[in-house]
Amino acid sequence: MSNTTASSSYTSAPDIGERAPDFELADADLKMRKLSDYMGKPIVLAFFPAAESPVCTKEMCTFRDSLEELKRYDTQILGISVDGPFANKIFTENRHLNFPVLSDYKRETIKKYGIVMANLGPLQGYNAAKRSVFIIDNTGKIQYKWISDNPLIEPNYQEISDALAKLKTRT
Repeated sequence: MSNTTASSSYTSAPDIGERAPDFELADADLKMRKLSDYMGKPIVLAFFPAAESPVCTKEMCTFRDSLEELKRYDTQILGISVDGPFANKIFTENRHLNFPVLSDYKRETIKKYGIVMANLGPLQGYNAAKRSVFIIDNTGKIQYKWISDNPLIEPNYQEISDALAKLKTRT
């Protein structure tokens, strides 16, 4: 498993084996959701910089299309961006996403996870999420993390699947 981490002027990313920071974020229907609401099964947190951008769309659609495979691991996928819940609703509907997409519109969760991208492209001062994936086990501990400083790079989906398979064999 690769553990690419990046420096940040914010909190550093939690390490493997540490408890995943809880959060409360709005879903696309404006219902507040907590990470703890999904505990009891492995969770894939997929942070992405911007709804409807080309790479983010490809990544979220890849998770959508692999959901049946991931169900073998009894996994919950949660997409998270700093986009507002209204933009995420349109994104979810346009792309037929079959998992919750949560809005970190206050940018508190990306700070807790140490994945603040301080400037999105030419937008100086626009804080977005670094493209990141965290896998959390059924006890709430991080078992995998991948963080990219380059928003154009997608995660290694096979690596994610392998990490979930490894979790399943431990339970």
